[in-house]
Parts: sequence; structure tokens; C-alpha cells
Amino acid sequence: MTTQAADWRLEPISGADRDVVEIIGLPPEQEAFAGSLDEVFGRLNETDAVGLEQGFAVIEPGGEVVGFFVLREGLRRPPWAPPGTVSLHNFRVRPGFQGKGVGRRCISLLEAWFVRERPVQPQLMLAVNARNLAAIEAYRKIGFVDTGGRHEEGFGPQLIFAKPLG
Repeated sequence: MTTQAADWRLEPISGADRDVVEIIGLPPEQEAFAGSLDEVFGRLNETDAVGLEQGFAVIEPGGEVVGFFVLREGLRRPPWAPPGTVSLHNFRVRPGFQGKGVGRRCISLLEAWFVRERPVQPQLMLAVNARNLAAIEAYRKIGFVDTGGRHEEGFGPQLIFAKPLG
């Protein structure tokens, strides 16, 4: 199914759809925080990902892919996400579209998807690198709250944020 909001679309994609989001090439400093597409699509192609880890492309009214993210739930959610939550990963907005409200639009489309597909989910969570100040500020602006939780991961300390849904 496709979620629409003012002609923007949220399209579910599978591990076989990497070419759809290849256009979102990030600068190296952002790629380090977002995770490589090799890693992302490697996970999406694992057999136990079906139904528990889902990629989404965000498409603007002109048909261009401008964003991408992955949701994990159930047994695929990370250890810092409590049962009953869905975690957001590998969120990326295409350069040239950053700082123009696209991230906010992506989350708005995701919230509409949650209302339809996961109405009983109490919150959406993510981990953001403590050094990624631009992302921290962007997440705060779109309603994510620092839970005070912390997690150590490959690129250093991660702050755990949550966004109540519904």
C-alpha cells in the first residue's frame, strides 16, 4: 500500500529494491551516521526480516525519491527498544532536499502509515549518534524526545529518542 499526503508518497520497498534509493547518495560524514546501503539491504534480504524489518522510499509529487528509512519491530527491534515499539533506522534525506522540511514530511507520512497499519503501537523510537548534532536538532523539531536512554554502537554513544504516536 502507498500512503499519500499532499501528493507525497511512502512506498514500501524490499531488499530487492536497492536501485530505488541509490539516488540518495549522502556525503561521507552523513553516510557514517546513516549506515551504508550495503549494510541496510544486506539486513533487508535476510530471511528473518520478512514482516519485521521494512524499508520505505519517500517520493515527492514530481516522482523523485527524496528520502528513505527502515522500520524494525518484533524480534528485529534493537535491544534499546522495549517490546511494543517500532524502531526507525537508516533515515536519510537526499542532499539538495535537506533543510527544506522533507524530514518532517517523511515522519508525517510515517505517522499516517502507523495509524493505518500499526494503530496499537505506543511509540516510535530511534537511536541517534551523540555527535550528529544536526540530526538531533531535526528530530527534536519533528517531535522526538530524548528518553535519557543511551546505547553504545559502532560509531560511539547513541541517544535514544521516542515519538509518541496517535
